[in-house]
Amino acid sequence: MIVRISDERGRKAALECIRKLSLAKKYMIEIKVQREKRSSPQNKLYWLWLACLQDETGEHKDNLHEYFKNRFLGVDEHQCLGHQFFMAKTTTKLDTLQFKNYLDRLQEFASVELGVVLPDPKDIYWSEFYEHYKDFI
Repeated sequence: MIVRISDERGRKAALECIRKLSLAKKYMIEIKVQREKRSSPQNKLYWLWLACLQDETGEHKDNLHEYFKNRFLGVDEHQCLGHQFFMAKTTTKLDTLQFKNYLDRLQEFASVELGVVLPDPKDIYWSEFYEHYKDFI
């Protein structure tokens, strides 16, 4: 059962659900902060940066996307038809904080490893950067 709490009424409803649980069984209750999925502006920034890195490195942005997922998020092990294989974890399930951290790691990697500056929208030369790469997304 999932109970979302965002106000006093929700808190009371959750407590009432717990109160009604039978003590003849064992339960595990997990409480965690709900975070929003990555935002549309974050996703747009990511693909703009990948377009820039495609231009700078010659690597296709889809390949860069797979490489960075593998490098920064790791892989999950799967089994199919009796064979083991690995797939990079997905960025689509990251919340806004996790995606921000992913973008930070990408930005640092580009700067240190590739010598490419990936600007933030608040940077002074953002408009010029955006105008140059917006059509590559």
